Amino acid sequence: MALFGAQLILTIIAASILQKFTPYHSLAEWLLARGNLVRYMYPKDEELRKLAGITVSKARHRKNRSDHRRPNLLENTEDKSFTVPKSIELELRTRIIEPFHVVVLRFYDEYRWLVDFSVMAMIVYCITEAGLHTVGELNLSLIWLLMVTGFALHVLISLTALYFSSEEDGERSLCITFGFFFVLVAMGVLIVPEEILDFGLDEAYTNFTSGAMEFLKQQDLQFSGPISKIAFKSLLGIVAALLGALLAFPGLRIAKMHVDSIKFAVNRPFMQILLHTSFLFPMFISLMWVRPIARDYICRVAPGKTEPIMSDTTFDLVRMSLVPMLCILRVLLMTHYLQSYLNIAKEKVEKLKMEAGRINSLELQKSVVRVFYYLCVVTLQYIAPMLILLSFTCLLKSLGGYSTGLFEVSSGNTTTIPHKPSPTAPSNQAVTEGAEHFKVALESLRNVFSPIFFRGIFSFLTWWTSSAWFITSLFGIAYHMYFTDP
Repeated sequence: MALFGAQLILTIIAASILQKFTPYHSLAEWLLARGNLVRYMYPKDEELRKLAGITVSKARHRKNRSDHRRPNLLENTEDKSFTVPKSIELELRTRIIEPFHVVVLRFYDEYRWLVDFSVMAMIVYCITEAGLHTVGELNLSLIWLLMVTGFALHVLISLTALYFSSEEDGERSLCITFGFFFVLVAMGVLIVPEEILDFGLDEAYTNFTSGAMEFLKQQDLQFSGPISKIAFKSLLGIVAALLGALLAFPGLRIAKMHVDSIKFAVNRPFMQILLHTSFLFPMFISLMWVRPIARDYICRVAPGKTEPIMSDTTFDLVRMSLVPMLCILRVLLMTHYLQSYLNIAKEKVEKLKMEAGRINSLELQKSVVRVFYYLCVVTLQYIAPMLILLSFTCLLKSLGGYSTGLFEVSSGNTTTIPHKPSPTAPSNQAVTEGAEHFKVALESLRNVFSPIFFRGIFSFLTWWTSSAWFITSLFGIAYHMYFTDP
């Protein structure tokens, strides 16, 4: 039986489209430069001089022209900046963002690759789950999902490294503080009994332990026992703490954009409802794993009824379907959130007008340009956690036994029929024996890493990503509403 079958053809087609088509038609570029976002242009020197009443004498121009004719190596070392009053009546010009504007932005290549690759990975996953995958084949679409998770985590690590490499210590201290905070939260969550938080980690550990012991016995290996339960949960806690630290700045960023978006949608009640729903959606997802609130209420038989509202399997599928709904809502509101970020440039100029003193013209221009320069960084902080959450949910659905996963779920005992080699085909005999050995190895690994094990691990990771993302957003809301100037 073929190991990959039609999946390999689908993967080759998807990789070819990703290589040949996306350089000319990119969804990532369309999201930023389809004409819905407006950026603010920095004021030029002539405009600032005119508003500040600064005149340049002709003698100075003649002197500069005469100096320009002489071969002087120090002629360009003169500081051309000047100071203007902070209360200057400055109105920033606007311009629609076009594709050639975003190409030069920082982290644009990472943003474009992450979005385009993730979209192609989701297409491959959906086609595979629709029926392309058959029994006995490896699910190649899960490899795509793991790569999406890896790329998204790599982007978050790169963005977090920017704060550690900066001269200011505030961002570095904040990230470290969130890391230690999430260590305590993760350890506290992992000791909560399964009757409250519905992860299935205890069952996953028991299943993994029994499967590992059986596998080691079959291999005639000496062992003192698998990993202890404390070490198992401690390892999960460390992973969760690192993931929470990476989600700190994305959570704070989306909180800032949410506050600004609500401010700019003050006369649009329907948009405000969508924005609040988008912000609170991760909390709704997290509550679905609280057994007394969700499963015990929906899946138990109520007094006077013969059947529950829905079965356990249906409840799990409904719970997982909330994550794609969150992603779709966030993508639909992405333009509104990003425009609220770009409006920060105008807010900075308006705040300067209420201050006394003077400001260097170069610093004023940098404060406006810097907002647009980091647009892709902000977009990655908005998208990367969403892709991680969606990838964990898809892996939970497939590897958890809700659909065909990396290893096919077997409902009964299987008997391996030995292959009788043909004496006239020694080369075919070697290939067949290799395939049989590979199949036996997969069966052994399936008993160790069973759907029950994957269900517990990815159920916890899905819940944790949603919860940590929402917790950091709450910190951001509290900070921007109560500790910053209005």
